[in-house]
Amino acid sequence: MENKKSKNKIMAIKKLIANECKTLGFAPEWFYGIHLLGVEKFAKKLLKQLPKADKEIVMLGVWLHDLQRIRGIKGDHAKIGAREAVKVLREFNYEKNKISRVKDIILSHTCGTNLRPKTIEGKILSSADAMAHYTNDFYLVIAVTGQRNLKEYKDWVMEKLDRNYNKKIYFDFAKKMIKKRHDIFKTIFTMN
Repeated sequence: MENKKSKNKIMAIKKLIANECKTLGFAPEWFYGIHLLGVEKFAKKLLKQLPKADKEIVMLGVWLHDLQRIRGIKGDHAKIGAREAVKVLREFNYEKNKISRVKDIILSHTCGTNLRPKTIEGKILSSADAMAHYTNDFYLVIAVTGQRNLKEYKDWVMEKLDRNYNKKIYFDFAKKMIKKRHDIFKTIFTMN
């Protein structure tokens, strides 16, 4: 259940994350505007289709799921991100139950081999995170960083496209929303 006090806390956390992206220097310059705002956009679209989901838990997950990257902490992305999210939520005086629920959806948002989302909120976060990669310059921005040669980059994109579409997007209606783009990306990145 989301009320005015909850919305204000979420907005304050969103501002905190925007500030950390800008000032800490670990997240790429594009990260907030391209990735996090994209995740927010898709989370809101999914929440409209799935009204029984707890919007507050989802939106907290949206803003806190990438804290490991934002804060430049080496190690397991999901575990460190969840640990850092707990710290933020405690600072904002969230109750233990909500902290636990947000921690759980962050731990499972990458859909690694051992941990998949169990709740509707976790599935929304995972799906929105994956969908955000399809509707902006995400793949192009990463291409110009020059961190991989062309073959390595194409291999990475193809693996990420497969994982995003087939493992991280949990709802058929959500897959339909990005299917054309998914197919276009696959065509582009398999050209020789």
